[in-house]
Amino acid sequence: MPLTLPDRFILHLDADAFFASVEQRDDPKLRGRPVAVGTGVVASCSYEARRDGVRTGMRLAEARHLCRPLIVIPGEYPRYEQAARHMLAVCEEQTPHIEVAALDDLYLDLTHGNRPERAAGDIRTQIRDEIRLSVSVGMGSNKLIANVATKEAKPGRQVRVPAGDEQQYLSPWPVRVLPGVGPKIETRLGRLNVQRIGEMAGMPVPLLRGLFGPQGRVLHERAHGIDHRPVEPRKPPQSVSRRTSFDPPVADRAFLRAMLDYLVERAVTWMRFHHLAAKGFTVDIRYGDYESALGHGTFRHATHHDTELKEAARERLDTLYQRRLPLRLLGIELAPLEAPDLQPALFLDPEEERARRLVECKDAIHERFGFTALMSGSMLLLAERLDRDRENFRLRTPCLTR
Repeated sequence: MPLTLPDRFILHLDADAFFASVEQRDDPKLRGRPVAVGTGVVASCSYEARRDGVRTGMRLAEARHLCRPLIVIPGEYPRYEQAARHMLAVCEEQTPHIEVAALDDLYLDLTHGNRPERAAGDIRTQIRDEIRLSVSVGMGSNKLIANVATKEAKPGRQVRVPAGDEQQYLSPWPVRVLPGVGPKIETRLGRLNVQRIGEMAGMPVPLLRGLFGPQGRVLHERAHGIDHRPVEPRKPPQSVSRRTSFDPPVADRAFLRAMLDYLVERAVTWMRFHHLAAKGFTVDIRYGDYESALGHGTFRHATHHDTELKEAARERLDTLYQRRLPLRLLGIELAPLEAPDLQPALFLDPEEERARRLVECKDAIHERFGFTALMSGSMLLLAERLDRDRENFRLRTPCLTR
């Protein structure tokens, strides 16, 4: 098996401190100052804040303690999405072979392009000049190498790993940078005094298989710089999630059920727009003392009906929420996603036909007049307590809520 695929040229692009950079771009007073975006936890932070130890995912209370002059901004998702779409448009001028891994995280296959390294520089320059954002770029013979090279490139540079140097390049990096190596695998490897990728590459395949099962062979390949994953321009979504946080934490169960209904409906509307249905779901809560709990559910047949999903999610929340503490986070994830069963029935069920037409009517109203133009009864409770615009209630975590 060849260790490299030298005929491929993969570029990985990652915006630097994306949310915080957009805020600094749009407000000159924030430039050069430590900025964090988020509520409850840090969703994004500027490099000025990182110098004081602030990190993504950190509690804001801890971030403020580390960085006294920290400026905290709730965030505004539509502006971030607009910037991300602009970046995608710039990349599409170079190649149609683009995989959107996240809002500010793109893979480009430039294998068949002319002078791909120059194209990478042109992309960075165009994004800097047109969108006024800095991006880091990693280049290599596969997605793994390009991704790791991007980490070295931050902030705002580009790094290329020549074909044939993959294993040597990865060797000094910690094992956690490899896809599939989470905290549990990293801990088990640490007990064997294996902390660097080069050390993992020296482990025999039978040993890795004995430790991690079939995944052991994949880890062995990746430790040698082998990654056959293609850039998937139209990679189908595997899940959709919506969540928000509360400060102060909320114990009003009627309000929490109404919020869950809203989050479910937002997720289901997105799912129907992409012609998908959910086979299962997960309700996510976090108590006031930061302890989290997850509740899962599945359906016999994949569904895209919000009524069915709301009822199931409410039941799961009631079962999950057992402690006498308020909640500081509530979320829903629908997964796995698949195409809905659209096979016509021989005999139409009047109730199902009525429900189908009602859903089509709701979606048409939302698309034309905005999501908050038509609300279910439970969401009227939210309307009494929260501000809203044409598309959204103004939640505490707008950068994470769509």
